[in-house]
Amino acid sequence: MKKKWRTFKEARKFVRSLKLKSNKNWRVYCKSSKRPSDIPTNPNRTYKKEWITWGDWFGTGTIAKYYIKYRPFKEARKFVHSLKLKNQSDWREYTKSGKKPADIPSDPNVVYKNKGWKNMGDWTGTGNLSAKEMSKGYRSFENARKFARKLGLKNREEWMRYCKSGKKPTDIPTSPLVYKKEWIDYGDWLGTGYIHKKTFSSFEKARDFAQSLNLKGQKDWHEYAKSGKLPKYIPSNPQLNYKKEWKGWGEFLGTGNISNRDLPFLPWSEAEIEYKMIAKKYGLKNRADWLRFTKTDEYKKTNLSKILPIYPERVYTKEKVGRKMGLVK
Repeated sequence: MKKKWRTFKEARKFVRSLKLKSNKNWRVYCKSSKRPSDIPTNPNRTYKKEWITWGDWFGTGTIAKYYIKYRPFKEARKFVHSLKLKNQSDWREYTKSGKKPADIPSDPNVVYKNKGWKNMGDWTGTGNLSAKEMSKGYRSFENARKFARKLGLKNREEWMRYCKSGKKPTDIPTSPLVYKKEWIDYGDWLGTGYIHKKTFSSFEKARDFAQSLNLKGQKDWHEYAKSGKLPKYIPSNPQLNYKKEWKGWGEFLGTGNISNRDLPFLPWSEAEIEYKMIAKKYGLKNRADWLRFTKTDEYKKTNLSKILPIYPERVYTKEKVGRKMGLVK
């Protein structure tokens, strides 16, 4: 026996009284056992002839995108121009304000693709183009920088305010980082002379400062550098900034200590022979034996530490000496 449903208008009137807002709410309601037996769970199928949209069914007025009939591109663009928006950001804020007519799309680049769409500058009426769109149409770096310097702006914040004012020519980028090869910093761009790059003191001054701290070693130096007390003109990694003058942490800190890499060890061709002789003399069979031997009084009485590194693999890197060190074959 065919089930008897309420008429479409009666069913819709009942559903609208429920104040549901979406299809999801409707599904939850249908599973709650509160739905009258003469109200269908799939009204879009039951009332095919009268059915419009779920927004019409619930009385919310909401229309799914695929049901909306948007204005022709030229009419929609004319409407948007009348809003006097300044940029894409203004457009996004407007679409979220609730003031936008339903037949004006939030994503015009999708709706009007191949139907007149060019770019957001054309859509909003500003004529502005994105960095990608204008990457080939900007003024040369020299000419753009010359223009920026004439504005008399002091910093990046003032530059960004100027860009948002609507006065900036379209062939001048908002982000001068477009000029990757020529770009230095905003001090150079605006002509203020302020440079963000650090200028370190001479090696001698940095070394004098380091030695005044009376630190014991490289570890103490790095802890001090992380403390926030290190002056801006002193690099935290002096061995990288002063490569030409660098002689070792012992010399830089004034401790006199010399690291394994800085010591005048024997060349590997001679060191390998010495390691084998020591291994034979003291009965060392492997690397573990060698490390234990370096901690004995016997080892400390010799001058081995001055000619042979305890960890040869760290010193003879070019020779690719392994952890076994060739103590025994």
